[in-house]
Amino acid sequence: MKNKPAVLGYPKSNNLGDFIQSIATSRWILPDKPIALNRDQLNNYRGPQVKLVMNGWFMEQPENWPPSVNITPLFISFHLNPTAEKAMLTSAGINYFKKHQPIGCRDYYTQKTLEKYGIEAYFSACLTLSLKRSSFTKGNGNREGILVISPLERLLPQREKKIIRGLKSILFKGVQKIKQPLKIKKHKKAMKRLDAYLSQFDQEIQFRTQLMSPETDSELERIKAAEDQLEAIANAKLVITSRIHTALPAAAFGTPVLFLSDGLEHPNQKSRLQGMESFFTIMNTDKLKYQGSQIPEPKIISKVILNRFEKELKSFLKE
Repeated sequence: MKNKPAVLGYPKSNNLGDFIQSIATSRWILPDKPIALNRDQLNNYRGPQVKLVMNGWFMEQPENWPPSVNITPLFISFHLNPTAEKAMLTSAGINYFKKHQPIGCRDYYTQKTLEKYGIEAYFSACLTLSLKRSSFTKGNGNREGILVISPLERLLPQREKKIIRGLKSILFKGVQKIKQPLKIKKHKKAMKRLDAYLSQFDQEIQFRTQLMSPETDSELERIKAAEDQLEAIANAKLVITSRIHTALPAAAFGTPVLFLSDGLEHPNQKSRLQGMESFFTIMNTDKLKYQGSQIPEPKIISKVILNRFEKELKSFLKE
């Protein structure tokens, strides 16, 4: 290839979902080995010209937008969170999007936001929907057990670090301390509902987390853990989660998914779910009592979405 292909890298991410998205991209690039570029430092890239598939959440450091001119982007499965909207949609940011439009958006919120600024956009859904189950199964491919991945972590206090400085930091910490007892109570109640649902099944139940600390585990170890997670999802009879990038690969594999929405009421979280109901069942734990022992039917992924992935990526990556 004239320009080497690249994927987004996440040296400081504690979320295996980030790595799962880059694994999905890499499958389109094989057998070539892509360069990994730090998602939050794309403006600092000074290497040879590369083609970068821009799928994922942008960004933890929105002040570093737009990316380097040495990057030729393909915007597909792109999510713009409300937390980053103001910093990314400056005049320079808007012009950058317009230069590389149309923008394939992972959710309807991102599409509507970009269109509001006169940027051509469309709902692409997520590239993880293009993952193949056969790549992650062994033996006869039989499904076994129920897999519960990070189901209610967002209800817990101080789940993730927030980069807030000065007076805002003091206020944030104060508010979090006040909310802590209520959050713990909500988490216990939600877990009790989930346990009651799971008790109806005569299946092995495996609990996992989608979080892994970059302070104790290298980037290669986190990538390997993401691959192991995909293998577990591909071989499960049912996946229960509150993580989009557990639920979307499960949908791609035809694995039944129950997505628990507790703790996702804030607009910053709800924005990410707009359109996801097309791919998996979304439910609050207070509705589990009406579910009985029923397992949701897997939803069919639209061929229109999958065919567009193929068309866009093959065209972008060709010599």
